[in-house]
Amino acid sequence: MRLHVNGIDCARLLPGMLKLLAHPDLVTKKAVYHCTAMYASKNPELSLLAVNTLMQECSDSNPLIRGLALKTLTSLNHETFVEYCLRGINQGLSDKSVYVRRVAARCCARVYQQNVDLYNDGTLVNQLYNMLRDSDPIVVVNSMMALEEILSKEGGIVINKNIANHLLNNLKDMTPWGQCYILNILQKYKPKTQDDTFNMLNILDAFLVSQNTAVTTACLQLFLSLISSLPHLRPQVFKRYIKNIVAAIPQGNPELVFHILDHLNSYREEIKAELQPHYSIFFCKESDPLYLKKLKLNMLPHLTMPSHAKEILSEIFLHTSSSSREISLWALKAVTVVFKCDASTAPIVIKKLKQLIDSENPHTISNIFRVVRSLNLNEIKGGSEIIAKIASKHQKLTDTEGQLAFLSVLSQYGNLLEDSPYIIEEYVENFPNETNSVIKYQLLMTCVHVFFHHPAAMQGILGQVLELCIQDADKSVQSQALLYYRLLNHDVEHTKIITSIEMQELQEL
Repeated sequence: MRLHVNGIDCARLLPGMLKLLAHPDLVTKKAVYHCTAMYASKNPELSLLAVNTLMQECSDSNPLIRGLALKTLTSLNHETFVEYCLRGINQGLSDKSVYVRRVAARCCARVYQQNVDLYNDGTLVNQLYNMLRDSDPIVVVNSMMALEEILSKEGGIVINKNIANHLLNNLKDMTPWGQCYILNILQKYKPKTQDDTFNMLNILDAFLVSQNTAVTTACLQLFLSLISSLPHLRPQVFKRYIKNIVAAIPQGNPELVFHILDHLNSYREEIKAELQPHYSIFFCKESDPLYLKKLKLNMLPHLTMPSHAKEILSEIFLHTSSSSREISLWALKAVTVVFKCDASTAPIVIKKLKQLIDSENPHTISNIFRVVRSLNLNEIKGGSEIIAKIASKHQKLTDTEGQLAFLSVLSQYGNLLEDSPYIIEEYVENFPNETNSVIKYQLLMTCVHVFFHHPAAMQGILGQVLELCIQDADKSVQSQALLYYRLLNHDVEHTKIITSIEMQELQEL
């Protein structure tokens, strides 16, 4: 066994291992069973010798041995052994031992993978349907899983009213994992009458407030499926679900919390009113991993109300100076969402942005440039001061994203900055040394947009940029420069209208 664990091919040892199949020691037997299943397909003729022993042990007095023998028999993975596997499964499905029945139900799908044709007569499928009434809940779930795989081409297991009622009435006895599986499967069933629907909802109500969040979430999905024709009930269902689920968020581990929040996020607009009173549970913890912080920062601004907008902003601004470039960017994006949702936060946002622009952290400055273009600073008191501060920091930008964002900001707010032509001139002087075609493309676009704000100062600069771009080796830069040149040469006012539309599209990105 140690050789096999270390990755050594032990197929040549199979004859010796087969002699140990009937070994009385359970640990030894289990190791031999495992190795036999691993190497049987490489030597089916020799492995045929093991079948007799395995069939005998399927009738052993010890249920553990019966179960292990059946698992091994169905793992031999060769069409020669399928007939024996079916005999073992038929015997196992009616076994007195719960363990053996669980194994037998699970092995049905395994044998189906080996030979699909064996299920054409429907005998084993019918047996599995009968197993749904087994006294053991795990046998029931294993049978359902087997039916789902065997009947996958036909859409999986068929749920009728009797099966649905039986499963619901026994749902309380299932394990949490089994409850989740059954709740998901029951989404296939569509009650024919409204009375049937409400009967199911009454039974499911207890699981909507389960202590297990996975069960609660699966139950919510089934609730929403059942009331698809009764949309007026959705708010009540969400209210009951959220009241129960929010208690798990502060206490859960990061993976669980992420799953809950991701699920809530998919219904964010519909349940926003229910979530807003609980906004504080979406505040980031220092120990939260990045993926969870991103999700919280994505959801938090959408829960803003005038009564707690300042508190939410304070929480978000804590992360704008994060050492993580990604978290800093997500926090700044969240600020813009709060700003758009509640105009009264403008003074706080402007004040904080001014402080952040003075930061010595290069990626924070770069991120500010990337998000500020989504704010309409032309209509905000203090907007021109923000632009002026931004312009004073542009030389600290070393990353491509930041430089592109800054040029885009100049395009959008060139009217608020008198020095914009001279800043652009610095980029134009460096144009022959610039290797990034995207920056060249953006610089060309910025020059054209700023030209309409400062035509006298920009005329010579624009002419120089057009000439450089037309001579550029990059075809996209060259063709765009030719387009602008022809438009300006034909009708300046018409070109101004086109570029204003272009600017609106950029603001929406």
